[in-house]
Amino acid sequence: MLQNKGAESARLECEMLLSHILGWQRHELYLRKDWILTEEQIQVFTDMLQRRLDGEPIQYITGTREFMGLPFFVDKRVLIPRWETELLTEYVLGVLRKKNQPAAVLDLGTGSGAIAVSLAVHFPRASITAVDIREDALQVARENAKRNEVLSCIDFYKGDLFSPLKPARYHEYFDAIVSNPPYIPTGEINGLMPEVREHEPASALDGGADGLFFYRRIADQAWRYLKEEGLIAVEIGYGQSSSVQELFLETGAYQGQEVHKDLAGIDRFLVFQKK
Repeated sequence: MLQNKGAESARLECEMLLSHILGWQRHELYLRKDWILTEEQIQVFTDMLQRRLDGEPIQYITGTREFMGLPFFVDKRVLIPRWETELLTEYVLGVLRKKNQPAAVLDLGTGSGAIAVSLAVHFPRASITAVDIREDALQVARENAKRNEVLSCIDFYKGDLFSPLKPARYHEYFDAIVSNPPYIPTGEINGLMPEVREHEPASALDGGADGLFFYRRIADQAWRYLKEEGLIAVEIGYGQSSSVQELFLETGAYQGQEVHKDLAGIDRFLVFQKK
């Protein structure tokens, strides 16, 4: 049924659904191939399969997504974390480990909490602040922090970018700011794959008319919250590298920009240092 629908990884997806229902690792399906499913399990599988046939992402169906080796809960309230964002997270983690001292980190637009939670787990010396404009997304992020036992290590705030951070407390407070903001131009949203366009939250995708709306605001404000020589790392969309670099550098507040590519050789995230 999935193959007829055009699914590229039909067998893999069926194995993922069955593994989720049975609570097994995928290889156990072959080791225990004579296992008989109950009528209830068959019905659950059938229902999940229909949801997949209707185009719902498999991560929402199972409610799970692995990121940085950690288990995350995801549903339609949040964007599904992508592997490209792991590159951004690994970079920031590497910087923190190299300095090997307590650090304050801000995750702007935390969504599922993938970046914030991963940093808290893999670098316990970090003090993490996570912000999102949507309370329903923050509910998911808190659940993931609890699931990975770092809820007490992260301060969650509801608000638009820097707005919930009181200047008196957070002025030049952070050693690092990291963000994967919405960056799809509004006019390109309808051209996205149906399972993305129809199921993932539009507010986590739409970056304004040219896709740069949030980068302008971040570049204009981030330096106020960074310590001297603190870094800011932002994920970018295809073809946005030069434009985003200009936005940051023309403020006169940043220097030493770095361009990092993904495994396909595409510029994937940028790093700047506060002057």
